[in-house]
Amino acid sequence: MTQDTTVVVGDRFTEFLSTRGTISASELSERLRAGEVAPGTVIVAGQGIPAAQREELDLLAGPAGADVRFAGSGAPTAGRWLTHKHVEKNEMITAPERAGENRFVAALLVDAHADTLEDHLTGHHIPGIALTEAARQTWTAVTERFFLGETSPKVRFVLGSFSSTFHRYVFPLPATVEYTLLDRTQNAMEQVFCCRVAVRQNDAVAAEIDAEYRVIDERISARQEAMAARAAVSAELARHAREGADAVAP
Repeated sequence: MTQDTTVVVGDRFTEFLSTRGTISASELSERLRAGEVAPGTVIVAGQGIPAAQREELDLLAGPAGADVRFAGSGAPTAGRWLTHKHVEKNEMITAPERAGENRFVAALLVDAHADTLEDHLTGHHIPGIALTEAARQTWTAVTERFFLGETSPKVRFVLGSFSSTFHRYVFPLPATVEYTLLDRTQNAMEQVFCCRVAVRQNDAVAAEIDAEYRVIDERISARQEAMAARAAVSAELARHAREGADAVAP
């Protein structure tokens, strides 16, 4: 490699990898093994690199004398409890940290095989649908970690409203997600949160997602949902009964 600094991203970002100064994770691994990376080379690890491959790059870089700088300072993803995702590759953020009274920050950490990217990855950028899922994980993680805590009863998150604005492309480079609490109300049944999640890259806001969501005791939410499901089935059966009666009417 002739460059002193390069950006490594996941193999699936093929169009982005046509950009000068980038290299795929697999190619970098091969070059590290072959001793083709000059000592002191700075490697900026971007997005799309699976956890196992990140670990491999870290292990190979040390003997080669290269400096790998991972997004989120190499921190792991936030985990199942905070993100409400059951498969690690689908976790898209690091554990959020407090950055102010009502402000919290996490690093974006996208695996290119995550469920929001597995079937749709075109162009140079990270799709907007993936960023909205990262925002959902962020408000869930912040709420679980800072407003509820591990000792709280099990709850369910119910989305009330959602809007998004995309100002510029987000590329598979280091980025952060920043949660700002706008409003919080509470009664005996639920808590209601209003927030804004901003995706920042290269010191600029690339996307903003506003949401209102309710946090409800799991037992109460389950009863409410079951009642709503029964009502929906009854309404559907009644509709078909009416249509059947109209069909046979003289």
